[in-house]
Amino acid sequence: MLVSVIIPLYNTEKYIGACLASVLAQTHRELDVIVVDDGSTDGGAAIAERVADERVRVERIANGGVGAARNRGLALARGEAVAFLDADDLWYPEKLAEQIGVLRGDHEVVAVGAVFQYLSENGRRFGRAGQDARDAASQERMRRGGLMPFPISSLIARTDAVRAVGGFDESLPPVADLDLMARLALAGRVATVMRPLGAYRVHGDSMSAREPAEMMMLVRFVEERAVARLEGRPAPVLESFVSSYRLSRAQRRRDRAARRFRDAGLALMERRYVRAAVLCVAALVVRPSYTLRRIAMRLPVGRTATVAHNRLAVGDS
Repeated sequence: MLVSVIIPLYNTEKYIGACLASVLAQTHRELDVIVVDDGSTDGGAAIAERVADERVRVERIANGGVGAARNRGLALARGEAVAFLDADDLWYPEKLAEQIGVLRGDHEVVAVGAVFQYLSENGRRFGRAGQDARDAASQERMRRGGLMPFPISSLIARTDAVRAVGGFDESLPPVADLDLMARLALAGRVATVMRPLGAYRVHGDSMSAREPAEMMMLVRFVEERAVARLEGRPAPVLESFVSSYRLSRAQRRRDRAARRFRDAGLALMERRYVRAAVLCVAALVVRPSYTLRRIAMRLPVGRTATVAHNRLAVGDS
């Protein structure tokens, strides 16, 4: 099975070499690697162009955002399956081989993710992100826009299915992965390989850290649009949704707790243990039930964390 690997690239010069090396080290060798440079101003595209492997090609486009870059790669894809990988993330060697086995073994499965480890700025690997979403309740949550069960950098899907649902919504770059998952879950079943097959980098300057309220507003827009799609109602318009957006007191408390819990996780990854403890206690004070649930999901008892992929967790109340 030929797999087209789409890597959007924007000013990540210091990571792209390791990213590409992890792709080319896959035990599955049938690869069509498309690096889409989204108007970068650094030397990342040149590094990719110097890779001496005929399976790698570089497409340079004007800056249009990560959704536009992924969609350009999707348009150029030659593979029966397509996989997405952010330029600062990494795959482990067996990643594609294990996921292709799932796709080949069940024709009802349209997309497969995997558990990934968190990767700090200093290269420390910590914790795990990914959820087994095979049960009916999880499949329904995905269709309703309430669950992104794994990082987008772990996703492999049938190319025809991704194209049929319209690819990435370029107007929603921070939550386009969640939106795509809602539409893919309508097209077929989504599965997860429940062992670490890669690592994704968590940044303190991501949108969820800088503008958490706006991030959660976009998450709720995706949910409302997905539910409208399921119920056959007209989809909400983003501009109208934003103008009428109001939070309940419970939602505000939940968002504050989620922000503090996420910051605690970042501090823990950086081994700033006192700050992590203070932030976790603050989250507990604001929303005990939410925080205890998030802590339980990270305990080493065979469970894994539902991914929040560089944003606040989705779908918890």
